[in-house]
Amino acid sequence: MPVDKPDTSLEPGPENAAARLRPTVIKPPAKTKTSDSVMERSEEADQRSTAAQMPPIDPATRKIRQENDRHKSTPSTLKPTALPGIERKRIEVGPAHLKKIAPLASPDVVRRAIRILETFVLDAATDRTAVLWGHQLQRQYSDLVSRTLELSHDDLLVKATGYINRMTAILTSIDIQAAADVPAGAGALRQYLKRLNSRIDTPDELESARVELDQLVRLMGSSLEPLLALKETLERHSRRVDDMGLEVEAAALAAEYLSTRFSERRQDLSRRFLERSMSLTQTVAQIRGSSSLRVVQIEQPLSLIAAIQNVALVTVPGWLGGLAAMTTVLRGRHKPTPTEAGELAYELSNIVQQLKV
Repeated sequence: MPVDKPDTSLEPGPENAAARLRPTVIKPPAKTKTSDSVMERSEEADQRSTAAQMPPIDPATRKIRQENDRHKSTPSTLKPTALPGIERKRIEVGPAHLKKIAPLASPDVVRRAIRILETFVLDAATDRTAVLWGHQLQRQYSDLVSRTLELSHDDLLVKATGYINRMTAILTSIDIQAAADVPAGAGALRQYLKRLNSRIDTPDELESARVELDQLVRLMGSSLEPLLALKETLERHSRRVDDMGLEVEAAALAAEYLSTRFSERRQDLSRRFLERSMSLTQTVAQIRGSSSLRVVQIEQPLSLIAAIQNVALVTVPGWLGGLAAMTTVLRGRHKPTPTEAGELAYELSNIVQQLKV
């Protein structure tokens, strides 16, 4: 009788190992219900429990804590610091004190002297302070004097003055009557002899003079604006010198006042301040003495401008037109009438007089 064989396909063996394996899936752990809201409720509960355990704060302690918190939020400020030493006292001086020393001093000078003295410390005075008192002002005045000399010899003044002098010399040399008496048809010997003299009395000489005079008129016209600018520069410079005089006078008055202050306890300083006051007073006298010279310097470009505007640019061009007409007549073998020659000679005389003034 046959025996049924057992099913070996389900028995363990190397050939059935693959059939027995199954995939394993590992699931992530399930999320708990502890979310952010749950955590917040837990923290609030902890805070309530902590607050319940803390003892109550009395009103006085709470006020102190609030005051401390307010000071912490306020920015700190620096307070003045006291350093050990000796207080340096300044001079208390008024107009009445200085008027006793210099009754004729102007209010402006008195105010300037008070301003100088208010910044001076008596305890800090030394020989060096007294010797150098006002020295810088005197040096500045010396620089202003040098600048004054430079402006008085400015190239523009030299050129404009040279133009006027040359025009005056040419006009003075012209002899209208002599030129009118000898027409162009005169003898060659007579014409040659007239050229040898220093007068301008021939048609050729008159034409050459007219051309040069016309050139001088153009040069003078171009120098008007620079002369005006130079005049304004001289005025500003003069005001600076006048202001310097007030500063020097105030320094001299302050030095004399300090000399009286130190006369009892520091006679050496008193003597030095008095010497400086005298030196500064001499400088003031020099500044005041130069005022008339500065006025003349300002008038110099003004006089040149007047000569150029009223004579060189107005009268001379018209007269040159008449001279050119007379030269044309002389070259055309004609002789101008005595009236024409007399009018030109009269105008020429007036022009020369105005230029010399």
